Amino acid sequence: MDDQDTISLRCSALVLRRDTVLLCRRSDDWVLPGGTPRHGESVGACVRRETREETGLAVHPASVAFVLDATNAAAGHHLMEIVLSAETEIDAEPACVEAGLHPEFVPLEALAGLGMRPPIAGHIRAFHAGGRRRTAAYLGNVWRPAPR
Repeated sequence: MDDQDTISLRCSALVLRRDTVLLCRRSDDWVLPGGTPRHGESVGACVRRETREETGLAVHPASVAFVLDATNAAAGHHLMEIVLSAETEIDAEPACVEAGLHPEFVPLEALAGLGMRPPIAGHIRAFHAGGRRRTAAYLGNVWRPAPR
């Protein structure tokens, strides 16, 4: 890869409920709900929008769960994903609102047998086991115009 290669940004939600995690099943893999931010959209706003579009659930991002790179130099792909820990209503259930995506709360013990993309099942289980002690603050958009 050279300096001209593009890095794709994905913002996703890690929504844990007891011993389950919210995932979206596609035709041949599983992903966290999320997607690409629109021009001028913050990470938190993207996580809220994409999760609502893909699962019908309203979420409230709380902290950074983890940040990852998925780079395939041979294919020229470089993805950076910011995963925010997020809360939703305790009894809210996801709905199929986007064609080709089937959201559901999946037991953490079942993650090892799923084809997750990217392969972060172990990191999700570790985050759950570590609780909020393993997070970083999500500061949101901190840009302010320079004083005149």
